[in-house]
Amino acid sequence: MRGVNDRNFLNFWQILYRATCPNPGQTHWQVGDVDWRKDRHSFSGTDYAVTLEVHLLRRTARDGGAWALMVATEHWWHASAEPLRSTSWARVLEGNPRMITSWLQRQDKVRSAISGHVNAGTTLTAS
Repeated sequence: MRGVNDRNFLNFWQILYRATCPNPGQTHWQVGDVDWRKDRHSFSGTDYAVTLEVHLLRRTARDGGAWALMVATEHWWHASAEPLRSTSWARVLEGNPRMITSWLQRQDKVRSAISGHVNAGTTLTAS
């Protein structure tokens, strides 16, 4: 993993998001000592639709390990509901990027998913 915009990082992040978000409409939850907030914006035009999700993950720690990360995901569809484009990016707002990538790699649910212990849906089981 080279950094927060590395495809592997964003894939790990997506697995963790799907594993920990209590339901699709949830806007705030905790993952261990990390506060996770999500805002969703959408627009439908005559010929297209677009959604933008902005995630803010924040760890506050007295040990100097505080950090904040923003991840944005964007999805575009044609009026026929055919997907046109999806993209995502991340930006470290505070703290050390290596601390964030290290935190993500330590998550048991990510490790379980990468090991192939994923159910048919988005529920992950630890081994």
